[in-house]
Amino acid sequence: MNRPSLELRRISLRNRPRARQRALLTVLTAVLLAAVQPLPVAGQTGQATAETAPAAQSAQPEFRQGRGENEVVLLHGLGSNAEIWNEVRPYLMGMYTVWTFELPGHGNTPPIESPDIEKMAGALHAYLKENDIAYPSLVGHGMGGLIALHYTLDHPADIDRLVMIDAGARQLATTAQKSAIVDGLMADYDYTVASRFVGVSKDSTVVQQVVDSALRTDSATFISLLTRSLDFDYSDELANHSVPVLVIGSEALFPEYETIGQYLGILGFEKVWNLNFKRIEGTGHFIMLERPTVLAQTLLSFIVSEQPR
Repeated sequence: MNRPSLELRRISLRNRPRARQRALLTVLTAVLLAAVQPLPVAGQTGQATAETAPAAQSAQPEFRQGRGENEVVLLHGLGSNAEIWNEVRPYLMGMYTVWTFELPGHGNTPPIESPDIEKMAGALHAYLKENDIAYPSLVGHGMGGLIALHYTLDHPADIDRLVMIDAGARQLATTAQKSAIVDGLMADYDYTVASRFVGVSKDSTVVQQVVDSALRTDSATFISLLTRSLDFDYSDELANHSVPVLVIGSEALFPEYETIGQYLGILGFEKVWNLNFKRIEGTGHFIMLERPTVLAQTLLSFIVSEQPR
């Protein structure tokens, strides 16, 4: 199979200015609050599934043993579900064993009590061990990226690559914005949840799909995960880790390349020494629904590339 050759931009952010522009804060709040997300729990009856290339599929997947065996785990975001990756998986399955991890309280997966980022990362750890998933690349969308980051920082020797899609390492919402979100959830839950997703795409079909999924998500899970993720900053911890990181940004939520260094610094990636970036043009927040082929090519290009550690 020919390896895709999609240009990824290597980013060096050390000593970059860190001015926090008010306009960027508004956009980042939308990214981190409208699309932050969790994962499923081992032992729960969720939709965590593994898939290989069509010719190798079977009712009971053959799990690979040992490190470096090309495992990829896809983590969806808050208010979404495992089906969000349906259009991306087939493009990855020719080279990798692909796992989709459905979060508790999402889709068909039962909720757990008081979920937060740490519990979700712990659930991911149990799930990987239970299924003998060794040295995977983690791909997380929104809060799924945040949880994948948390897990990677705790287990850097166990992760090959980390990909964060429209996600940051630092929460930038102001106190007033946080209070407004909490007040809205308590006053009119359905309206507040729907309003966080209604502007994620110019495609009305995509908007309808993601709003419907968000409103079907267990409300206690949604509130707990969202409110418990209103304060985080992993930027200092990132300085001590060498796992290669790729940040993928949608056109709607990331600026042009001329300002991307400053923007990624604001997001908390200023201390990542092995940082790559790719902006996918013509997309809203749900890139996997709007341009699945380009997203899959970008993932493959990064995962198969030579990356120093």
